[in-house]
Amino acid sequence: MDPAEKKAIKEKMEKKGVGFDKAAEELKVPEHILTLYLKEDSNPIPKRIIDGLNNLLQ
Repeated sequence: MDPAEKKAIKEKMEKKGVGFDKAAEELKVPEHILTLYLKEDSNPIPKRIIDGLNNLLQ
């Protein structure tokens, strides 16, 4: 996932009022791990995290 896609997800989270704490709880991952996944670099994110975030933000 490229940095622009990660930024778009974070912007969607802000618009919907979903914080990292709530998203991490829903996805059953530690908040600090979710924060690292969404850091604006080109490191990969597990598919289950991407799918979970997309479902949460719909």
